[in-house]
This record gives sequence, C-alpha cells and structure tokens, in this order.
Amino acid sequence: MSLSISIFGLGYVGSVTAACFASMGHRVTGVDVNPAKVELVESGRSPIIEARMGELVAEGRQTCRLHATTDWNAAVRDSEISFVCVGTPSLRSGKLDLSHVKHVAREIGTALREKRSHHVVVLRSTILPGTTESVVIPILESASGRRTGADFTICYNPEFMREGSAVADFFQPPYTVLGAQEPHGLAPLRELYKEVGGVVFETRVAVAALSASI
Repeated sequence: MSLSISIFGLGYVGSVTAACFASMGHRVTGVDVNPAKVELVESGRSPIIEARMGELVAEGRQTCRLHATTDWNAAVRDSEISFVCVGTPSLRSGKLDLSHVKHVAREIGTALREKRSHHVVVLRSTILPGTTESVVIPILESASGRRTGADFTICYNPEFMREGSAVADFFQPPYTVLGAQEPHGLAPLRELYKEVGGVVFETRVAVAALSASI
C-alpha cells in the first residue's frame, strides 16, 4: 500500500529517508528551509553526496513519487505521516541543540490545527529519552490545540545509517526500532517497513529514544 509522507529536513538522514521511501513506491515530499536543497531535489539531483542517492533521487522525480518544498503547511496537509529528520548538534555545554526540532514541531502542530484527518508524527532526529514527552508533545499539542493519542499519533524511529553506506543500511539494517505511546499507534510504521530487511523491535517512545543514544 502506498502512503503519503512528508519529511522535514533534507540533510543526510532526511534525504536518504525520503529517497528510499520513494523508491519503495510511497509518495514523499521533502521539506526544508533551504531553497537550494529543495531546488536540487526538484531537479532530480541529490542534496548530499552518498552512494546511490543520485539515481534514487532522479528515479523519484521521474516517477513523480518524490517532491520537495519549503511549504511545510501544504506538506503536512497532503500527507498522512510526517518524519522529523532535522539535526540536533551538540552545544558547548554538551547538551543537544533542540532548536530545529522545536521549530519543526511548531510548524507541524500549526498545520494540524486545520487538518481534520488523523496524522502520525515520527521523530527520527537524535534526542535523549524523555525529550519527546517533555518537549515535543507539549509543543505539538499547544500549536495544534489537539491531544496526542486522540487526534494525532507520535512515534520514534531512530536511524542507524552510516555515511558511505546509508542507502544499503536503510534497506538492509540489522534491526529496526519502532516506538509509540501505544502499540496500535505503530500500524502505519509497520506498513512502511514491511519490505525492509532485518529484525523489527516494537517498543515505547522512551525506550526507542534510548536505543538511539547508545
């Protein structure tokens, strides 16, 4: 079954995730504040240097399964699932910089305020356990005026891709970790990853975030 996906952040993780999902037959829209990255994808060129990415992005554009935009509101409106793939670099204090995650959470939440259908928000950015519950969910609920679990679902899906072999790591991972507040919330992610190899571990959001920080 083909799903419609919006992916926030066209850096390393977001670009690979977008191109790979599109190659699997899903309809993917990449979202980024940098118009240069958007233009590269729209012209069929990869915004990063990585094996196989050039051919995957070109194929995605030729089949009209891969698009890119700076319009975050339209991306959420026209998709069923939003992946948050923005960077969380380390600050001088050693803490993770969550400013990009917070910004995207506000954008998604604002877009959800006008959306009537249920939406799934998937965190793929590296964050510490507890951040989803203490930071991301409150922002989403405040911006949308809605409640997680009832009006939208939030999941955590850590990435374990290595530079130079990221596409191969996406399609043939040793394992995939899917986290949600409730087991039934994982149904869309199960559908997305059913054709990806490796063992799948299903757990709660906090445990999934812990696996990403190990």
